[in-house]
Amino acid sequence: MRLQIEEKIQHSFLLRYIHKPEIDEYKLYFLHYILNKTVLAPNVKEQLIISTMLVQIALDIHEKIPDDFEDSGTSIGVDSQLSVLAGDYYSGLYYSLLADIEEREYITLLATAIKQINELKMNLYYLENESLEVYLETRKQIHSLLIKYIADKTQVNQDIHVIEEILLINEIINNSYHSFDQDKQSILEKQVNKTKGMIDKLSERQKQDFTPLLDSIIYQHTSSEME
Repeated sequence: MRLQIEEKIQHSFLLRYIHKPEIDEYKLYFLHYILNKTVLAPNVKEQLIISTMLVQIALDIHEKIPDDFEDSGTSIGVDSQLSVLAGDYYSGLYYSLLADIEEREYITLLATAIKQINELKMNLYYLENESLEVYLETRKQIHSLLIKYIADKTQVNQDIHVIEEILLINEIINNSYHSFDQDKQSILEKQVNKTKGMIDKLSERQKQDFTPLLDSIIYQHTSSEME
């Protein structure tokens, strides 16, 4: 699946000017995990995973575009302009892929999710005076909403509350929170302990699914910190 997504995002002109888009392997894993439990046809599952990941890549590209040009009064740079176009291009691909297999319901579903995610991102600008808990809850929704929409639509949403918390851990690891009193490590430890407690309450089969994944995220973070 990763190779197919990489093939879709190859664009010789865009990749000359922007960094190669990153594929979030944990989100890819969870989409695969959820859709494997459905009775959807194999080609529909495959295209839905690829389409959703293309949307995620587009959202990630747009989020990384610097916004300090607004404060400085300067115009947006060429690289940033191309990043906007790249995000739009990758986002548009999902529509094409799902239209090809006539999955119009999922086109609407993902479009609705994109709209809500963008609204949540706008809300972040007004959360400077809110608590850390409110801020993290918003970040959690932003980074898990696409998967939650798919899980709810396919009615494979029994584990979504744990999936959301695991994705938030990965989000905390990859971002800094300078505006809050707590340091990043204490925020991360608290979130890891919370998630481990939720996993402990699951069935043995569910624990086998989620515990190694959580350990992998923590291990990768610890290794990078040591380096």
